[in-house]
Amino acid sequence: MDVVIDRVAGLDVHRDTVVAAVRVGGRGGGRRGEVRTFATTGAGLTRLAGWLSAERVSLVGMESTGVIRRRGKAVRDEG
Repeated sequence: MDVVIDRVAGLDVHRDTVVAAVRVGGRGGGRRGEVRTFATTGAGLTRLAGWLSAERVSLVGMESTGVIRRRGKAVRDEG
């Protein structure tokens, strides 16, 4: 049997923005998706974390450069 994770997100981290895509289970067995863009400032990353939390995302995949990844990790570890 395949394991299906119901609430996932993908992050594409750039110097000034993070593009986040969330996919969650929808009504009738379908899936719902949404894409949003956030600034890489502390406030922007806090809004991103709040959105992922509100969507109850349980797994996140991220693509980024090393410098930006450290900034995101620092914000994540504060929460």
